[in-house]
Amino acid sequence: MPTPSPAGQPPAMGAGEIRLLLVEDHSMVAMALTSAFEVVDDIVLVGEAASIAEALEAVERERPDIVLLDRRLPDGDGLDAIAPLRLRSPGSRVLVFTGVADAADAARAAEAGGAGLVLKAGKLDDLLETIRRVAAGQDAFDTDGRPPGP
Repeated sequence: MPTPSPAGQPPAMGAGEIRLLLVEDHSMVAMALTSAFEVVDDIVLVGEAASIAEALEAVERERPDIVLLDRRLPDGDGLDAIAPLRLRSPGSRVLVFTGVADAADAARAAEAGGAGLVLKAGKLDDLLETIRRVAAGQDAFDTDGRPPGP
């Protein structure tokens, strides 16, 4: 079994498990992703949140490597939550997960300290690969439906 990375520190590619916090307010989407992560060896779901307020508490408690952050949440815009999340857990990288995005959204996410933006319309394998790339220290911004490239 791979050795987990120290909490809040991105693992080197292939160096261990990626600790992930899922922030998603739609229970069906959250349940589907949770099920998907259960069969992936290198991504460990360490917590779930359904709002920005819950995410701020969870990120401080769990110190995940990656925060997979829904863009639209009941208590605000996920893009506005990137900086506060990073303040509470500086070692965590934030990957915005959204239904629709354009270049301005990607730029706003990057300016706030986000490590990437991925569209919900993509394939699960592409999402998993993007999580791995972001955990390895790369940025990944997708605004046109294609998987983010290197």
